[in-house]
Amino acid sequence: MSMTIKQIVLYSHTGEQRPLLFKSSCLNVITGDSKTGKSAIIDIIDYCLGRGSCNVAEGVIRRSVSWFGLEVENDGSALFIARKNPGPGTDAGSEIYVRRGSFDAPPEFADLARNLSEGELVSLLTRFIGISENEHRPQSGTRLPLEATIRHALFLCFQKQDEIDNRDRLFHRQGDQFIPQAIKDTFPYFLGAVDEEHFLKQHELDTAREALRELEQRASRQQEQRNIDLGRARRFVNDGKRVGIVPQDFEPAQVDATIRVLTAASQVELSNAAALPDFGDTINRLRDEQSTLRETLYRVTEDARTARLLFSERSAFSREVSEQRSRLSSIGLYRNEADEREVCPVCDSPLTVPTPGTSHIRAALANVSTQLQAVEIEQPHLQRHIEELEAKKLQLEKELVDAQTALVRAIAEDERARAQHDALLERARVVGRIGTYLDGLHPDQTEQDLTPLIEAARRRVEGLEAAINADDAAQRLDTYLNIISKQMSEFAKGLDLEHSGSELRLDLKKLTVVADTEDGPIPLNRMGSGENWVGYHVLTYLALHWWFRRRKRPVPGILIFDQPSQAHYPADRDQEGSLDPLEDKDRHAVQALFELMHAACSEMEDLQLIVLDHAHLTDPWFEDAIVEEWRRGRFLVPPHWDSRPN
Repeated sequence: MSMTIKQIVLYSHTGEQRPLLFKSSCLNVITGDSKTGKSAIIDIIDYCLGRGSCNVAEGVIRRSVSWFGLEVENDGSALFIARKNPGPGTDAGSEIYVRRGSFDAPPEFADLARNLSEGELVSLLTRFIGISENEHRPQSGTRLPLEATIRHALFLCFQKQDEIDNRDRLFHRQGDQFIPQAIKDTFPYFLGAVDEEHFLKQHELDTAREALRELEQRASRQQEQRNIDLGRARRFVNDGKRVGIVPQDFEPAQVDATIRVLTAASQVELSNAAALPDFGDTINRLRDEQSTLRETLYRVTEDARTARLLFSERSAFSREVSEQRSRLSSIGLYRNEADEREVCPVCDSPLTVPTPGTSHIRAALANVSTQLQAVEIEQPHLQRHIEELEAKKLQLEKELVDAQTALVRAIAEDERARAQHDALLERARVVGRIGTYLDGLHPDQTEQDLTPLIEAARRRVEGLEAAINADDAAQRLDTYLNIISKQMSEFAKGLDLEHSGSELRLDLKKLTVVADTEDGPIPLNRMGSGENWVGYHVLTYLALHWWFRRRKRPVPGILIFDQPSQAHYPADRDQEGSLDPLEDKDRHAVQALFELMHAACSEMEDLQLIVLDHAHLTDPWFEDAIVEEWRRGRFLVPPHWDSRPN
């Protein structure tokens, strides 16, 4: 059983319902005048089955319908899908309502509310029609793998009015970007050339290849550890020469000799870092000593200067006192104490003003002599003190020069020590790197030998590859296409088409029909007249669904043709659907086309063929196939739904 349509239900903005019922597994004809809504049927169904955009033409339907509903059945299960009309001017809506199970009536308008996303709807419908997990992997690797969904299956179910008579495009939406490649990629799955068993084996093959790849990577790492790269070893030798742990005259020409030299280099004992200079402590100590000496020298210099100043002052005092004593020594001119005050001691003439007494002058002279004596006593001590200070100053200056010399020497020693320290660190680093490199040359002896495991994994991959050989799938695809092509030729016998007597085939690479004639292959786009284009579209789709139904492939059992009679019965010649205005050739062609579709539906099980057309044949089987006729005021959308003012 394949998925078929039970009904389309339109909801008005006021909640009214417009059901359009279909019969399953037979021909369904909707005939009617132009602009009655026939061509919107495919767009409504396509939108409800998960298309991202609503392509229903702007007009009455867009204005009057609030929700599009579609009820589908498959093997006793039913789904009701409703999508809110995005409204005029927009092409996408996110509100999707889905109801599972069989019910006597469609959902009420009030029940319609979003309960599913668009992606979830596609996944649900993909599972509903029976598409299992699948994946097409392009051989070129320039495209991503593609998984077939219901959206790809619907390319094989619809033929719109502008597609069914197109000489360049055979399949639905073949003119859209990326669609042709998607049709080619998913065709083998829908035909059954690659079945579900193929994808199970493909999954096993993926797992086996991953396991083999991991084993080979582990083995490669082991081999890298065992392999000695002489070029890499040469770099370590050069590093060793640079830090002085490898002899400068050694040339790494032989692997064994190189390894021996590197091994010896990795065992070099490094100098004790504690034996290195103090890196600054000595310099700081010398600078402190230098500072202390400077302070001491300054103090001694000040003391000496003060002592010299004192010495100079006392010398001046001594000279002054000596002069004063010399003047006082004239006391020796006085003869007696009684005459000394009233008589001049020089001329003996009486004095009007009496002079100081001899006792006073002698007392002053004694005092001056005492002071002069004290100065003369201290003068040698002060001179010696100055000499001592000068000697100390000279000693301090010498010590300061020695400290400066020692400081300069310490700074030079410190720079050499730092260079030595850096060299020691670099040597330690090189020794460490050489040691790590040598450790890598000696893998863990407990490492498992992976060779048997790799061989077993490789045999498993080869076995699975043989089981899902792509050539086998290609051969099956060619075989199935040949069978379908023969059925196309068989269907073509009922139509009076150009090249219908030739062998027909479906060219999957070019997505077209080719007639193999004695003059060579003639593709569809080189065949003349719309009659041929429509006829080959119809018989190709019938042949494909004949195969899908025969092989029970997961393609919906729905086939919808919009205006298949347009090449013979254009809309401007429509007279209540009667074929009488047509010429005999056109009338016979339309009759043959519908008889072919009727016969195909009678032959095939589970095919629901829906035809949207102007024609209204008078044959009883055609009358039985009509589900609705939209003429004389009957339309897809009831006229009173349209709220547009007249």
